[in-house]
Amino acid sequence: MSSGAKNIRLGSGTEPLDAIDERLLAALVDDARISNKQLAELVGIAPSTALMRTRALSERGIIQGFEAKLSLSAIGRSVQALIAVRLRAHDREQIDRFTSRVPRLPAVLSTFHTSGSVDYLLHIAVATTEDLRDWVLDNLATDPVVGHTETTLVFEHIQGNHGPLPD
Repeated sequence: MSSGAKNIRLGSGTEPLDAIDERLLAALVDDARISNKQLAELVGIAPSTALMRTRALSERGIIQGFEAKLSLSAIGRSVQALIAVRLRAHDREQIDRFTSRVPRLPAVLSTFHTSGSVDYLLHIAVATTEDLRDWVLDNLATDPVVGHTETTLVFEHIQGNHGPLPD
């Protein structure tokens, strides 16, 4: 372990992050489109080292990807909702049927498998409240696997951290 490394549990067989890794990750979380040259300057390392370390972080599964974040209202999907879903039964076949179909539907932004009174929490975005009603009817209410749904409109989605590192 290098002198700047923290004992951050990253999963089985994964090396701990050192101070350079942490600075690289913080910079990439802040701006994933930063050039390698700018990243290296910001962290205080050579561009070849920044590239090598960023690739290593990806290979280790710490960086899982880079994606474009779209304005939902600008693309005609300004109505967001959280839909709590309770399945009728909890056998593997029904769970697999639900998770193989619903999270891949175009309106679904995120799917959370949860504990407690609901089994899944879906974050979806559609164009209108009528589209929301139709989406729930077409994709959940008529699905024999689904026992109950509860829909909550999202007035504002305030982003949190996109991968904060533990202190």
